[in-house]
Amino acid sequence: MFGEVLLIALTIFPFVYAIGYISEKLLLSTDFGSIGNTIINLIFFVGVIVHEVSHRLMDLLVGVPSHNLRVKYRDENSSKASPHGSVTPLHPYQMTLLQGFLTSFAPLIFGTWIIYFLLKVVFNPIFDPIARIISGICIVSIFITLSPSRGDLFFLKFSYQNDPQHGQYQIFLVILSFLISWLLVGSFNIIFSYEFFYYFIIIFCYIILKYSFISLGILINKIRYRKGRIPSKIRRRRLIRRRFKPEMVERYYMDYEE
Repeated sequence: MFGEVLLIALTIFPFVYAIGYISEKLLLSTDFGSIGNTIINLIFFVGVIVHEVSHRLMDLLVGVPSHNLRVKYRDENSSKASPHGSVTPLHPYQMTLLQGFLTSFAPLIFGTWIIYFLLKVVFNPIFDPIARIISGICIVSIFITLSPSRGDLFFLKFSYQNDPQHGQYQIFLVILSFLISWLLVGSFNIIFSYEFFYYFIIIFCYIILKYSFISLGILINKIRYRKGRIPSKIRRRRLIRRRFKPEMVERYYMDYEE
């Protein structure tokens, strides 16, 4: 069962991303006439709301301070219909690679699972036809707005460049968490009704590993200190989040934008 979760992560998410990205570009580059364009903009607007709320929700879950959740239907300058939104991170220079990845791809992560549950409504005859139609429209709306914007991808790139060593360390922890979770699920035959519950096992393993390595680093430094050696602050920094503020930080103060 855990293998299916990995299959979803490695195939379904990229597939949904590709379909959503292609659909978005096709719709934006096609003129459907006055009424058609209005309908498309309204559909986009619903998706933008989900997109920006996903960013904000993930920010709360991974501990990234942010504010100014904004969603607008019209362009501020021309007053033309142009659904867009943004969420402003307060301290982008403090984001780790994992935080940057999860916040950047939050619309894809949440959107994929929302689409999964909405599809059950669409193809289940016990639901009211109107509810099924609305669910279908929401699926289309989420599909065409779940791909990360250039601003989202910038934060992913910047979070790695800000501290490459810590980013590589987090990648190592994620891979190790997957392997340990796979071993636990297989050994204890853990079965959940919904696949996304397995992600909580991965998150739990990641947290345990993270603080275990931090505790081990503190213990090693104490032993080195008692032996008359200076504790290695440089090596320990790879295990913790950076808190310093680099120069010219305003240069990187941007929004998540759709």
